[in-house]
Amino acid sequence: MYFRRLKTFAAASLLMVASFTSHAIELPGANLAENDRYDTLPPMIAEALAQLTTPPRNTPAYITEFEQYIAQTVAPSVPGAALLVVADGKVQVMNGYGVRKVGSHDPVTPDTVFRLASVSKTIASAATGLLVQENKLLWDTPVSATLSNLNFKNSTYGKLITVRDILAHTTGLPAHAYTNLIEDQVPYEETVKRLSLLDFTCPPHRCYGYQNVVFSLIGDIIYAKSGESYEDFVVNRLFRPLGMNSASFGLEALEQSRNYAQPHVWRRGQWRNVKINTNYYNFAPAAGANASIRDMASWMLAHLGQRQDVLPTTTLDEMQSKVIKTSVARSHYGVRSNMINTYYGLGWRVFDFGAHKNFVHHGGWVQGYRAEMVFNRDLQIGMVFLTNSETRLARDVILNFVNLYEKHRQSDMPPQLLRADAKTH
Repeated sequence: MYFRRLKTFAAASLLMVASFTSHAIELPGANLAENDRYDTLPPMIAEALAQLTTPPRNTPAYITEFEQYIAQTVAPSVPGAALLVVADGKVQVMNGYGVRKVGSHDPVTPDTVFRLASVSKTIASAATGLLVQENKLLWDTPVSATLSNLNFKNSTYGKLITVRDILAHTTGLPAHAYTNLIEDQVPYEETVKRLSLLDFTCPPHRCYGYQNVVFSLIGDIIYAKSGESYEDFVVNRLFRPLGMNSASFGLEALEQSRNYAQPHVWRRGQWRNVKINTNYYNFAPAAGANASIRDMASWMLAHLGQRQDVLPTTTLDEMQSKVIKTSVARSHYGVRSNMINTYYGLGWRVFDFGAHKNFVHHGGWVQGYRAEMVFNRDLQIGMVFLTNSETRLARDVILNFVNLYEKHRQSDMPPQLLRADAKTH
């Protein structure tokens, strides 16, 4: 079985490489006859991604090692995947691996669209930030001031819940409240009504409890303040300005793409293609977005501070701040010697690693897909990994990336500077 899978992967990879040679060097916007939903990328982003036409001359060693890890260890273990790596504020790697569907010869390219799952939460946070920039909303605006028909069992606590609490998962409601109803395909409106039946586990602002249903209330707030549906607001105010040409919401938009990855689950010793489950698409702010790795390059550069016209530093500082400390059990990472001070921010996880502070990360998982994005704005580095499988290697990808960065940073530093650096942290 293993050798059959390996041969299949090898054949698909050869096809992918041939395709990648002709597609990977295309600048965003070059395919507008095929995908003309959005305007051509602004020159700033086109220039940043144009470097892919020629390999970077001085690719850092840790990136070369990390890319080899993905190609040799991760990619052969999944149907398909896509990878983005940024260093020194520039795109160094943007690759596709494997196939969009097992049994096919359709390669994953930088333009293949995947589901982002809970990485969608980062988009909701940024959309909220746009309204804050326009003084239409405050991070600490009470939710009840905008959603007057929203009821909670403890009305006193309910009135204390703010926009910040929604985005930071500090409402005080039980963790994953009614996620089971999402899995059971209960409509969004009915699920929200049932929030009035829940007891609080703590007062708002005091404790962390990850949410999907409650988090999706931010879409209702954005609609109330902007007059646009959440999806239209994001497309018009984020996707188009950033040149995220194939980013979208929902199943229909995904299937309209001529190049999208189909989901796979591990059954009876092999990856099997399954029907797309639409349940989380009904909760768009929490888990409803789709994007390609090329789209995620634009998203990454914006979060590294390179699109001040869309996401200025003041907004990024708020989104990427440490709001609520998370326990080891709820930190997503488990016990790691170098990983300390794990927090949740506004739609992002934030942690310190080794000598460096404020790595920003979010992952996502829906049936048949995994997504991971991690970056450090101060260091101007970042990585995005997308796959059309539920591989458990996805979390290892994050840790391997930051581990390799730290290892090579230390190996390149003179001993006297390394000792001085250790003393300051």
